[in-house]
Formats: sequence, C-alpha cells, structure tokens
Amino acid sequence: MNYQEAIDVLFTKLPMFQRSGPAAYKANLDGTKAVCSMLGNPENDLKYIHIAGTNGKGTVAHMLSAILQSAGYKVGLFTSPHLVDFRERIRINGEMIEENDVIDFVGEFREMWGLPSFFELTFGMALRCFSRSKVDVVILETGMGGRLDSTNVIPTAEICVVTNVGFDHQQFLGSTIREIADEKAGILKYGIPVVLGKMRPEAQSVVLDHALRKSSEMHYGRFVPEGLSDDLSPCFKENAATAYETARVLKLQGWDIDETSIVDSINNYRTISGQIGRGEYLHASRGLGSLIIDCAHNIDGIEALMSSLQGKLHIVFGTVGDKDPSGVLDLIPKDSVMYWCSADIVRAMDVEKLAGFGASVGLSGKCYGSVGDAVEAARRATCDVESEQAVVCGSVFVVGEVV
Repeated sequence: MNYQEAIDVLFTKLPMFQRSGPAAYKANLDGTKAVCSMLGNPENDLKYIHIAGTNGKGTVAHMLSAILQSAGYKVGLFTSPHLVDFRERIRINGEMIEENDVIDFVGEFREMWGLPSFFELTFGMALRCFSRSKVDVVILETGMGGRLDSTNVIPTAEICVVTNVGFDHQQFLGSTIREIADEKAGILKYGIPVVLGKMRPEAQSVVLDHALRKSSEMHYGRFVPEGLSDDLSPCFKENAATAYETARVLKLQGWDIDETSIVDSINNYRTISGQIGRGEYLHASRGLGSLIIDCAHNIDGIEALMSSLQGKLHIVFGTVGDKDPSGVLDLIPKDSVMYWCSADIVRAMDVEKLAGFGASVGLSGKCYGSVGDAVEAARRATCDVESEQAVVCGSVFVVGEVV
C-alpha cells in the first residue's frame, strides 16, 4: 500500500463530515472511546492544551505550538481540517508526520476498525503518533463543538482555552450563542485553568458558569503585547492576546517559557508551526494581481475579514451545499465583484445556486467552472490596479485548492 492508497481508504471507507456533511456526525463519544481502546488508550499517556471555539482556535493552536517549540519543548499539534495534505492535521514540532506513519496505521488497523468516523480514527492516529514520539505536550483543537467532540475523551489538560464563540454548525450545537457556548465550554476540566479569548458577553457568561462549577481559575486573553508585526489576518492581535495569556498561565504552572521570546514566536508562528491558508498573501506576478487567502466562512469570520480590507474587492467565493450562505454574503460590500465557484468536493454548492443567493442580497458577478479559473480571473482583473484587491474566502475547500 502506498500513501495515496492509504488516503483513499481513509477518505472513502469512513463517514467523513467534510465530504458527507451531517450524515457523518455522531452525537456521542462511543466511537472515539472504542478507537482509543483499540490502540491501547494512548490518550492517558500525554499532556494536553485543549482549545475550543468558533473562530480563531486553529490559529491560537498554531501560535501556542510555535511558542512552546521555541521554548524547547517537543510539541504535538492536532488541528482540522487540512487544506492540501491530510498530514497537516498531525504535526510534531511543526512538521507533518511521515507518509509511512499513515500507511502503517491504515495497514495495521483497517481490519479492526468497526465503524468509526473519519475524525474519530484520525484523532486516534494522532494520539498514537504523539505517544510513540514521546511529545512533551499535545495541543488539541476541537473539530466541532466541545462537549461531544472526539478530542474530549482526554482525561485532563494543562489548560483549556475557549476562543470566540459565534454562529456555525447550528444544526448540531444550538440556535443561540448561549447554546453554542454551552457546547464549547464542555471541554472544561475540573480544577484546570481556563483562558478566554474575546467573545460576546452572553457567551462569556456561559463559559464562566461552567468554570465556576468546575472550580477552574479564569484568565482573560485581552492583553495585546507590544512588538507584534502587522499581519493580514483580521484577528491576528486578538488571537495573539489569547495565545500570549495561555503561555503566561503555563509559565505560572511551571512550564519553562521565556516571556521575552513569546512575541517573536507569535510573529513567526506560520513558519514555526506550519499553518497555511489563514491571512496568507500572494504577491503580484506575471500579469496577475496580488491575492489574499483566508478561510473565513461564517458570519464572524467574514465580518472580521471584510472590515480589515480596503478598496474595491474582487472576491472568489464558494461554499458547501448544506448551508444557507445568505447571512454571510450580506456582509460583503455590495460594490464587490464576485467570482462564484465550487470546490471539487461532493458537498460543494452549485455555482448557479450560489450566484442566486448572492443576487438576493445585492451581489453580482460571474460563475466559473473551477476555483482555479475564478482565481486567475480575479487576479487578472486586479493586476496593476492598486485600489482593487483579489480575495479568496467562503470555504476551506476553496482555499485548499488555492494554497
């Protein structure tokens, strides 16, 4: 079995939310517990930083990985989804695991799986790799929610982090911010410190209530340290404040972190941790204008992205078919030129249908047969026009075809 064959097994033989949508969702932890048991319960051998939230949790996870790596620790990082290569989900000190790690895992356990989901098995693979590599700490980003997320099978954590709580996956997490926050706060552990990122007051009150019941000490990621670089990511400083406070609390717990190096680690977190597709900038070249790439796809993410941009926008936009994008599209400036497209996945929304949603909120543009065609058209239209900017957003699957 080669790497591509192993990936094909993972992607085609298991229920996968990114491909199948709600049909792949499991409202319990039974499958994850079964996978962990099959693997000899590696979750019990590791230390964790557990992160939940609607927006920013992946970036905070990568920032913390960069901080701890720079402090000399061996860091396991589990995030989702991937954009290009499956192995982006499982990193050790910023490096993706080896292809052979995936091949060996699939080959060894494919006859013993039962019926786990793609995420459950991927999480098990991560735990096994981290345990065998004897990492000092694992940074876990929840996939969705918190209380019933696969990552919540861990016995305890060094610290729990909750970033911004907004509207996303309401069909699973609840229709109000308080309901969604209640699910996110489900990762809190008894007596374990909690760091809160910037969030709505109604979300914060819910998390605080959970912390009180868990006897957890509260800390707030509000201080923006001096010396941060200018960054295209619209929530860079907000996420940096959360990561900085988390590192400060870890230091108070005895982790050997030099505070003077934290800001430099945050400024260079992409290079150190390997994150791509969030606030990424491609320079103009050969008749193509510059391009801003961001995975913003829900209301809070798009609102933050739009508020950070200036000039007339040429927006390459695609989304999945099981979401109503009207609320997100309504946040886009009406003078923007839209380049409607569909990612090459089964769940992608038909471009004509998407254009109809756009027209209903006053957006106009053209439909394209592929993400690549849409990106090239947007970049050509903005070449040598300083007041106009090409942007890609709306779906991690669209971004995955661009980076």
